[in-house]
Amino acid sequence: MVSIAEYLAQIGAPNLLEFPGGTVRQKLEALTAELKDLESQIAAIKSTLYGLSLIYGPQVASPEVLKFARPESRKYKRGLSEACHSVLEYALHPYSVSDVCAAVNKLDPDLLVNHKCPMASVMSVLRNMEHRHLVVRGFEHGRSVWQLARESPQNNLPRAQECFQ
Repeated sequence: MVSIAEYLAQIGAPNLLEFPGGTVRQKLEALTAELKDLESQIAAIKSTLYGLSLIYGPQVASPEVLKFARPESRKYKRGLSEACHSVLEYALHPYSVSDVCAAVNKLDPDLLVNHKCPMASVMSVLRNMEHRHLVVRGFEHGRSVWQLARESPQNNLPRAQECFQ
């Protein structure tokens, strides 16, 4: 079997998969690097324009320009960590990820609406809370279950009122 490049060479047709400076892959990598650089420069200009409009007012640029310079709104609603914490705080027994997810949905249905995989988002929050020693992970019937840590490190720190007494 003959490759496409060999066949094109046999019939005398130009190989469109090769550029004078190298192959398609090299050209694609160069263009990707250039695109990243341009996107970085555009982001810096947008950020500068938006910052200047905050400092000097909207007259620094036209409304159309400021519309594109304004930062995008958040895709996800904030508060998932706090919701998971409060669910576990009032839990009578250790909860699985699906239990936490269901309880968060009951607490605030808007929190998980825009997440592709709500269970994965809740699991990420729980792992993050575990790294901060706020929750403890256990196992029941081969599944992970989560509960609040008995005493979190933050509770050991003196509060502001205690420092000034």
